[in-house]
Amino acid sequence: MISNYLKIAFRNLANHKLYAFLNIIGLSIGLASSLLIILYIAHELSYDTFNEKADRIYRVALNGKIAEQEVFTTNTTAPLAFTAVEEFPEVENATRLYTYHQDLVIRKGDMVISEEKVFIADSTFFEVFSFELLEGDAATALTEPNSLVIPQNIAHKYFGDDSALGQTLLLGNEKTPHIITGILKDLPDNSHFHFNMLRSMSSMEFSRSQEWFNNSFMTYLLLHEGASAEAVDQKLVTLVEKYVGPEVEQYMGVSLKNFMEQGNKYGYFLQPLLDIHLHSHLNDEIEPNSDITYVYIFAAIGFFIILLACINFMNLATARSANRAKEVGVRKTLGSLRKHLVRQFLTESVLLSVLASVLALFAALLLLQPFNYLAGKQISSDVFFRLEFIAGLMGLTILVGVIAGSYPAFYLSSFRPVEVLKGRLKAGMKSSGIRNVLVVFQFFISITLIICTLLVYKQLEYTRTKNLGFDKENIVVLSGLWKLNEGEQKALKQELIGQANIINASISNHVPPGANNTTIFRKKDTDEDILISTYFVDYEHLPTLKIEMLVGRNFSRDYLSDTAVVLLNEAAVKQFGFEKPINEEISYFGGEYGGMEDYTVVGVFKDFNFESLRSDIRPLALMLAERGGHLSVRIHGDVRTAMSSIEQSWKKYAADEPFQYSFMDEDYDKLFRAEQRLGVVFSIFTGLAILVACLGLLGLAAFMAEQRTKEIGIRKVMGASVGSVMLLLSKDFTKLVIIAFVLAIPLAYYVMESWLEGFAFRIAIGPEIFILAGLSSLCIAWLTVSWQSARAAIANPVDSLRNE
Repeated sequence: MISNYLKIAFRNLANHKLYAFLNIIGLSIGLASSLLIILYIAHELSYDTFNEKADRIYRVALNGKIAEQEVFTTNTTAPLAFTAVEEFPEVENATRLYTYHQDLVIRKGDMVISEEKVFIADSTFFEVFSFELLEGDAATALTEPNSLVIPQNIAHKYFGDDSALGQTLLLGNEKTPHIITGILKDLPDNSHFHFNMLRSMSSMEFSRSQEWFNNSFMTYLLLHEGASAEAVDQKLVTLVEKYVGPEVEQYMGVSLKNFMEQGNKYGYFLQPLLDIHLHSHLNDEIEPNSDITYVYIFAAIGFFIILLACINFMNLATARSANRAKEVGVRKTLGSLRKHLVRQFLTESVLLSVLASVLALFAALLLLQPFNYLAGKQISSDVFFRLEFIAGLMGLTILVGVIAGSYPAFYLSSFRPVEVLKGRLKAGMKSSGIRNVLVVFQFFISITLIICTLLVYKQLEYTRTKNLGFDKENIVVLSGLWKLNEGEQKALKQELIGQANIINASISNHVPPGANNTTIFRKKDTDEDILISTYFVDYEHLPTLKIEMLVGRNFSRDYLSDTAVVLLNEAAVKQFGFEKPINEEISYFGGEYGGMEDYTVVGVFKDFNFESLRSDIRPLALMLAERGGHLSVRIHGDVRTAMSSIEQSWKKYAADEPFQYSFMDEDYDKLFRAEQRLGVVFSIFTGLAILVACLGLLGLAAFMAEQRTKEIGIRKVMGASVGSVMLLLSKDFTKLVIIAFVLAIPLAYYVMESWLEGFAFRIAIGPEIFILAGLSSLCIAWLTVSWQSARAAIANPVDSLRNE
């Protein structure tokens, strides 16, 4: 019986090649897209699952609120980790990470490399996390001071094929010898942090600090099996009361209770390790995380692409019902039961799905590397050969085949043989209500995706071109300036300013985007605390970045007292409540021994975006210092000439140090690189969804033209023009696209309005995007059906009428 079903199925496919081609291509595109999306989603959901104790590992985060400014950060205090181990019976172990904000110079013989992602970790690191150590002892690798653990790829980078274990590297300006005590297997891609080197925490004196009000470490707790994370969360409150409270009273002059009663907040909370990648959006994340929203979006796109392909099959199968009605009638007359006909039609649809799956698998294999590049992932092709993947693909293939063929199977098998053989089904088979609904649904999804894609690109373009309040173009940032002493830094800056291709230069300890030093200020002689972002700059910083002064003055060498003055942005002035800010006095919580120092406001500069456009402009204070870790150089003219001059000057003062630089505009672009990648992937899948919908529209147009061949012949004999015939065949589809467009508007608006809420600076959703999407969808539909319409319109009417 099955062999008979397959024989008839192959025969039908061979006799209707266009039908078979459109269905197989549509299903294969849908399946290939869905396979890639499934791999992407599986990869996103797999983050940190390689850790054997992942379900028991939690990161401690800090939630603080001072003067109506709330801070959520990954940074916690040094003593928190092992205090929790000692005082909380639920905590089995703990470990800390400290990340450098700048690259670290590594030396080996004549080799000098500026290495990024150098972390410092406790000796308990491998007791909490499950990174695989290929050489060395995990229990002792980070115990001794000046120990270093590196991954395989870094070991090969410095030592080639020689064994790196026991070898020595010199770290930092101090050229401190570090012994390599462990070689790691290259870190998995699906970890929420990656490092190139892991230094032992015992080397760092500051790691033994007992200050609870200084937060610069990431703390991870390993709970005992069955321990309650909620119980630990509650006990963290007692740590704040016990240890943070006395320091609040010491430094701020108020009790913790009064501090809280003023509307402030200070507390720790736990984050499950497995939630970090998709659910955490705190300040000071080690790496940019993804968002569970994107997983939902891509899951929906994959589902709809498959659904569109299935709808194509249904539409084309029911459109061909007239051609198969007599077959059904004859079969039933000869004794076929309805269940046999259902099996026949389902066999055909599953066969099409199998053929499409084979094509989809090859397409997915070929497209995996380009997809990895676009999505910024490292998904291995090995996944295609795993048993669970093959089983899943087989299940998906059968499911798609059954879903796609179910309606046609039950529809076609329901024909009554007497009516079919008497020719009474003709009118009924022309009834296209269900097909119209399915076409509307296809274009409803396609138009929604078009609108969303256009708005995503408009927002990303807005973030790229928005006026940030300063000029980020043509600024080169040298990030290794801290390697020079103060005299060398000043000399380098002055030499650069005197060169032809350089307009100005400025030394600072931070540069936009980012001013991650946030501290407490007060109005003079008050207890009102205000949280302000702060960084130190020299006299040329504002002119170099072209930041506009609103009132007052910039730092000046004419005033020896400028070491005790401060410049504020508009947001800070508003936060302090100053009506006339010039000469107002404020106190800075950052003086010697943690005391308060007084500063006088001498200038107010215009607000500028020194962080991501996802957040509002926060209060910012600039303070004077002529030494820092960054040198911002504004260039003009030929970039290569300017960079050559800068490099020559650098080598003059730092011959043994690597020349590191970046362009400030590119640093801003990196903030939205993940969104840009997702935007590209999103638009590609949107295009594929539209293509699938168009394949179905092309097939329907072909069958509609075939059904109306006689009508078209008569119209042409009666004098109808080619244009009027094309309009006749296109207008029905035009109506369906317009209906789909109207239905798509509210859904697209709701989805994009929700997405845009994540941006403090965002575009307004205007009607032009919807109009463009509507016109685009109409043009796509017209172009799709125009070929079949033109072909039917220019056909010789004699050929069609002769068959009567």
